Amino acid sequence: MINFSLRKFVDENISRFDPGNSQDLIRAEKLLKAESKINQTFSINEIEEFLDHLKNQKYEFEHVLSLPVIKSIYHDIYPENLNKKPDLSGIPETEIEEFREVFSPYLEEFISVSIRNNQWQNLISFHHFYFQFFSPESLDYYKELLHDKNALIINGITENADMVLFRKNYPFSVDKKFYYLQSVIDNFEFDHDILTINNVIAENQKTSIDNKAVLGEILTALLHFTASSKVTRNIIRQNQSVAQDWKNQKSGFFNNLTNGIANFFAKSPNSGFVLFLSTVILGLYLLSYFFVFTLGGRAILFYGIANAIILYLAYRNFKYYFNFFKPQDLAETLAKLAGTLLITLTTGFPLLLMIGFGIMYAVISVSGAKFPAGALLPLIFLGIKLFVNKDK
Repeated sequence: MINFSLRKFVDENISRFDPGNSQDLIRAEKLLKAESKINQTFSINEIEEFLDHLKNQKYEFEHVLSLPVIKSIYHDIYPENLNKKPDLSGIPETEIEEFREVFSPYLEEFISVSIRNNQWQNLISFHHFYFQFFSPESLDYYKELLHDKNALIINGITENADMVLFRKNYPFSVDKKFYYLQSVIDNFEFDHDILTINNVIAENQKTSIDNKAVLGEILTALLHFTASSKVTRNIIRQNQSVAQDWKNQKSGFFNNLTNGIANFFAKSPNSGFVLFLSTVILGLYLLSYFFVFTLGGRAILFYGIANAIILYLAYRNFKYYFNFFKPQDLAETLAKLAGTLLITLTTGFPLLLMIGFGIMYAVISVSGAKFPAGALLPLIFLGIKLFVNKDK
């Protein structure tokens, strides 16, 4: 790659330097080699490549290099004012074509730095205003970097247990401009990537509430990709209501309460207090069995039914709020079990009463040769409600 910073050094030290003048070229060669010996700023190979380029180039690129953005990239300086439309009317197409090949490695460096720093708006603006400066090689390089980013998102969703941390480390995953950029560059090229991201979200949706909120953000951001395929467009559009539901699952009084409980038991820095509290909660729950057995048959029947419901709801709540635990870590295991039980009892208490008393009423009625008509309507209503919300 030609080091064009040598040109800047020559221009600063040789007044009105003209590459077409053989005497100026000789002066430039002496100047650069002297600088190389004294300060070792440039290598001999860099100097030779640069001088060969000057001798062989047909254009001075004076029109192209009058564009501040192009000039900055050409001199390895990150450009400013990328959102300002340039005037390209006075630049010959032949000059751009000649410059494009020389410019390619510098453009690739600009793209790489921008992607590394999540400068999606700058890349969108550059693509809109300076598309003709892309060589086929630099465009292929650009697409490959974006494919790599998409692959990182796909692997993250598939393999990452903590999507909140993933979002923090890779913010582009929920950035709408990242997906919009891909449709600007080549929506056909990236259509499969976007559909795959959507599909892995669907395959991994049975996860904790925090993870689901992040997956909802990714689904929302995907909407800004203008897919070439009608199938992809429709799938992404249809999933937006699901995405909104997932993002809203942490809003509202009960959702905030249960999420606060989950965070306390899973992330509290005071592990000693959490362990003590967990032991008390689980201990009281186990002691309740002994108390119920002293109350007689109906109490035992109700408590048995209620606890069957508790175990089912607790299983779903555990997967929803905590997702996993480490059996070898006793403190963490007890904390998450206690947190799950507390969440289940807090949010499911009306449901436990309704189902518990309803089924107990039905059992007593049947045992007395009576039809439990009073339980039918509530049970039908409850069954419909549970079926409609089975995925929540």
